[in-house]
Amino acid sequence: MKKLYFFLIPALFFACSSQPEMAEEEPTVWFKGNTHAHTVVCGHADTSPDSVALWYLERDYNFLILSEHNNFIDPDSVNLPAGHRTDFILVPGEEVTGRQAIHTTGMNVQHYVEGQPSYPYDASLSADDPNLPPETKTSVIQQHTDSVLHAGGLPILNHPNFVSGAQVGDIRPVKRLHLFELYNGHPAVYNFGNEQHIAVEAKWDSLLTSGMLILGVSSDDAHQFQTWSEDVSNPGRGWVMVDSEGELTPDAITQAMARGNFYATNGVMLAEVHHSADRYVIQIDTNWTRQAMESPYIIGKKTTEGTTGFKVEFFGDGGALLHTSTDLQIDFPIDYEGGYVRGKVSFTRQLADGQFETFYAWTQPRFLDERAGMLDNNEVWSPNHDHDHEHGHDH
Repeated sequence: MKKLYFFLIPALFFACSSQPEMAEEEPTVWFKGNTHAHTVVCGHADTSPDSVALWYLERDYNFLILSEHNNFIDPDSVNLPAGHRTDFILVPGEEVTGRQAIHTTGMNVQHYVEGQPSYPYDASLSADDPNLPPETKTSVIQQHTDSVLHAGGLPILNHPNFVSGAQVGDIRPVKRLHLFELYNGHPAVYNFGNEQHIAVEAKWDSLLTSGMLILGVSSDDAHQFQTWSEDVSNPGRGWVMVDSEGELTPDAITQAMARGNFYATNGVMLAEVHHSADRYVIQIDTNWTRQAMESPYIIGKKTTEGTTGFKVEFFGDGGALLHTSTDLQIDFPIDYEGGYVRGKVSFTRQLADGQFETFYAWTQPRFLDERAGMLDNNEVWSPNHDHDHEHGHDH
């Protein structure tokens, strides 16, 4: 695949920053990963588990979840080339698939998790259909969440803007759910909103403002590796960058994400993200972003008007904009009495046809209430596989 675009990017935005240097800290070791990818096992993707894993291995990812619809792929069953680089792992997982377009990734589950026989999704079915048992979207999400946790995994609610999806009122009552897909690279997932859905980012702010502890994940939800087009679900469109303090194991990566030590992106790359009760620090990695922009796989948000370059924004309760900057290094003082502050970094380039294309990195909220203690005390998820040692079966 090769996009036939020429990009007009002012060099100054990829030049070394002239901003004052921050205090010296040990550079963060970021691990790049995708939590959502499919293979022929699901019946509607086009590539084997071995070859899907190889695609990510060859493109400098550090971890991958083969998250099949109601199927568990044991990582030990996947064949990787002999002598492959050691900084790549497969994290066990499954896309637990339910009715009403509710799908949940079970990250690091230890075995198969029972879903509901509903795929391919039949858009004609609804909660009022007499052929369906009484249920709500909330109850489906809750069942997925509890089942994933029981299997030793971390639940991630997938693509809330897919088909009828999940609205804020469906998600808010769910207990023990703390991650969802803020960005999903599938073309049928309307991350930025459509006639049925508000933008997922607006849903995130509503959930955060209501008091929910929920973190934002980015994935590509890849299905097609043989056909390349913006209209099919190709790989390489969304991923997470995880700070697990240099430890690359399924438990360490999962624990780091459960604590919010990661950012979500579809192209913008960061060198550092730190926050405390009174400061929020973001440093953009211009070289790494330039490399990401050279990828033929990424797709940004296209608009007819825009301003090229980087922008950093901080948001608080209700999605209120607290601060905007075009600096490449930001040390933002948190002087705010709300419940959270989160960051978003955007990069906009102009295409040869005159359109503008914007890519993002979303950093996790710094909570300013009791939710901060839940993250600090590992109350979202901790490795505990003692009750379920057996590897699950394919189903």
